[in-house]
Amino acid sequence: MYEEIADLKRSKTKIDVLKKLLSAPKTPMELAKELNLYQSSVSRSLKQLEKQKIVSCVTPGQYNYRHYALTTKGKQLLKNFQQ
Repeated sequence: MYEEIADLKRSKTKIDVLKKLLSAPKTPMELAKELNLYQSSVSRSLKQLEKQKIVSCVTPGQYNYRHYALTTKGKQLLKNFQQ
């Protein structure tokens, strides 16, 4: 768990993505627009977070418009940044 916290502290983009996903599942495009970032940057962060099981794709059968949501692990990690 401490490795994930250290990784998140090094990436403001990942923290911002997690905070946006707290309210509801979103697509990379929605996140990019809300955070004023490139979609490629958001997608790269989501892939890394998914590999760490911090987020999950809730529409895995979709090629386009995949929605991502926080996992239980992601919600626990995010608590460390909301204090």
